[in-house]
Amino acid sequence: MEKAKPQQQVAVWYFIGATFAFASTTLFFPDPEPWLRIATLIIGFALVVAGAFQLGRELKRPTPPSD
Repeated sequence: MEKAKPQQQVAVWYFIGATFAFASTTLFFPDPEPWLRIATLIIGFALVVAGAFQLGRELKRPTPPSD
């Protein structure tokens, strides 16, 4: 019988991407324009929301029995 593969956890990568999106303006640009700050904030919040939805899907999945 084939062994069940562990399910991949993807939600954490959304949250890591959001962290980099939030920090990117201060890391890469010493004095960013206001539109750039707003754009990175929007991208960061979108990644947080997408990560929350993905986390909800991952928590609802049934886990296979381990032997």
